[in-house]
Formats: sequence, C-alpha cells, structure tokens
Amino acid sequence: MARKICAQKSEDAVSTVVSAILLLALVVALITSINIRYVPQWTEDAEHLHMRSVVKDMSQLKSGVDLMLAASATGTGSSSVGIPITMGGGEVPFFSSLSSSSTLLLNTRTVNMYIITKLGGVNQDTGNMMKGMGSVDFLSDNDYYPNQRFSYECGGLVIGQDNRSVMKMVPHISVTKSLNDTINVTLDTIKLGGLQRSMSSNNMEEVYVTSSNSVSIYNGNELVDELTLLVETENSMAWQDYLSKLMQASHLDADQYSINSNSTTTVLHISGDAGADIRPIVNVHPFNVSLNVF
Repeated sequence: MARKICAQKSEDAVSTVVSAILLLALVVALITSINIRYVPQWTEDAEHLHMRSVVKDMSQLKSGVDLMLAASATGTGSSSVGIPITMGGGEVPFFSSLSSSSTLLLNTRTVNMYIITKLGGVNQDTGNMMKGMGSVDFLSDNDYYPNQRFSYECGGLVIGQDNRSVMKMVPHISVTKSLNDTINVTLDTIKLGGLQRSMSSNNMEEVYVTSSNSVSIYNGNELVDELTLLVETENSMAWQDYLSKLMQASHLDADQYSINSNSTTTVLHISGDAGADIRPIVNVHPFNVSLNVF
C-alpha cells in the first residue's frame, strides 16, 4: 500500500513538472511569435510616429527663424531661439525599450546660391555673398520604417527619401508680374553660419539659432534685362519642383523663363520681353546655428 502511495506521488510530481514545462514552452512560443510577427510592425509604427515628430520639430525650426526674420524687419534687433529636436524613437513598451538613433548635422554640406543679372549686355553677379549658405540636416537611422532626411537650407525645409526630395516648406522667394509688365523678383534668403557639427543621439537635442544683421544686395531701384538664380545643393530635385510651381503661379509667359537641373544644381533664368523690365530685390539674412548651448 505504501508503494502505491509513493508511486502515485511520483506520478503527480512528474505530471506537475511536465505541465510546467509545457506551460513554459507555450509562453516562450507565444513571446517568440509576438516578437517575430508583431513587434517589427509595432516598431515600424513607432518609428513612423517619430518621423512625424521630427517633421514638426524641423518645421518649428523654420518657423522660429521666420519669426526672428519678421522681428528684425521691425527693427527690434538681434534675437535668439532654441529648437528641441527629438532624435530617438521606435520604442515598443514591454517588448522593446531600445530606440533608434539619429544624426544631426550643422553646415556639413555644400549649399550655394548665385544671382546673375544682365543689363545692356553687361553681367553682374553676387560672387561670394550667397556662397556657403549652410544647412541643418536630420538623418534618421530606423530599423524598419524607411529612413528620411530633413534639410533646412536657404530658408526652405526639404524632406528626402532614397533619391527623391520634396520642398515641404518653401523659402522666401516670389516672382510676380505687375500691370505694366514689370517682373518683380524678391528673395529673402537665409544664410546659416557657425561651426560644422555632427551629433548622433537617441535623446532630445537643441538647435540654437541667433540672428545677425541683414545685407541688401539688390534693393529694387534698378531694372535689369535678365536674371539667373543658381542653387547648388544635393536637394536639387526639390528645388526644381519648387521653382517650377513658383513660376507657374507667377503667370509669366512660358518663353520668359526656363528651369534646368541636374543632381547638384538647379538654374532658373528669367528674361523680359524687351528692355530692362525685371526688378530684383535680394536680401541675405545671416543666422548663426549651434548645438546644445546650455
């Protein structure tokens, strides 16, 4: 009888161990299935939300500079602003606490602008005054969502993915035609100065921007026969598309302008009907950019 009781206890113990092993195997299989099937999708969704946050952050960078530009026009003097940039994202609560990192770069790319005008067969250009316009670039390093590049340059915000780029927020350029057929070309372009910086992080970083005195290159008092705007940047596709839409909205005749572009340069050429009928107004607004001042 004692042997039967011992055997029964032994069988119960084995059954408990087997049940525990099966339950543990079921939990492991469930967790593995979630990690394989669902966590990548959840991570991609989280990284997508992070990219949307970065769009907002970089848009606030442009808006902050625009507000300082408007303030300087009223004669309020120099001003500064700090813009926080969310560098990391992609965390999945309870399953993945790791966040993707990103890279923030200041003034590390070649961005140049040139304006060439012609009057009476004589050319005049801006030389080095609009050379080295600077940039603020955000490069994502996502695990699942497609990587994107956000670039603030010459007063415009560009979003790039793979080999394509679009102008998300436009720079301060206008082309209009007055009732007397004078073509008014106005540029208030942003020139970013400061040291070249590069920082990889998954935390919150701050881009600090300080305004400086503006420089007027063309004040609109002199009319010219032809005007050429040349933009050198790796976001040439975005500039080509933007300038094409700008000129379509200007209501100029198709034979009064042309736009040419390659992978690094976009050229806009405007010519009047006859004589000097293009009025250029060009101002360069310098700003200094830095990272994490405080």
